Order: sequence, then C-alpha cells, then structure tokens
Amino acid sequence: MKKFFALIALVACAVSANAECTWDWWFNNGDADIKGCALGIASSNGTVKGAQVSLCANKAKSVESGAQVAIGYSQVDTLRSGAQVSFITKARKSALQFGLVCFNEGGFLPVFVFFNFDKTMFKSSK
Repeated sequence: MKKFFALIALVACAVSANAECTWDWWFNNGDADIKGCALGIASSNGTVKGAQVSLCANKAKSVESGAQVAIGYSQVDTLRSGAQVSFITKARKSALQFGLVCFNEGGFLPVFVFFNFDKTMFKSSK
C-alpha cells in the first residue's frame, strides 16, 4: 500500500511540475523542445531539459540538464550538465559521457573508450 501512495505522489509531482512526456518511434519529433522525458525507439529533439531515453538511438541539438541514454547510439551538439550514456556517444561538447566509444570534440581527448568529459563544461555558466 505504501508503494501505491508513493506512486500517486510521484505522478502528482510530475503533473504539478508541468513536465512533458513524449514518445517517438523513429526520429519523428524533429526539432521539438522537451521539458521532461522523451522516450522512444529512436528519438530526435531540439532542446531537452530532462531525460531522453531510447532503445536504438538519440539525437538532440542541446541537452540543458539531465541525461541522454540509449542502448546503441547517442548524438548531441551540446550537453551542459548531465551525462550521455550509450555504446557509442558523439558530441561537439559534452560534460560527461559513458560508453564503449566516446567521441567528444571538446573532450580531454577527441575519442576515448569507456568515458570522456569536457573540462570546460564543469565551470560556472556566468
């Protein structure tokens, strides 16, 4: 019974936070901006503030805060505060990446295995 009340409280918090939850079958959302959670088989979005979780692949222009997670491939232009987790991760600038192969143009190395990070992304945005 406690789990049921916890679930109700979680749903109430999500509704009151004005968070969105979208579903994308195969890169259909294009440049849609998301505040909340983007789920799908292969998801594409513009700016994501929250989580972008897919089975095969993710593409986003920017992830402001949160995570980009996929089993296969994740690509983002800029991931400011959060993590990118996938077998293959690719970013122009990403704060933190975990994967088998991590491509990060602004990283401490452009290509590295298992993890990569951009030192400048951990500084204050001021």
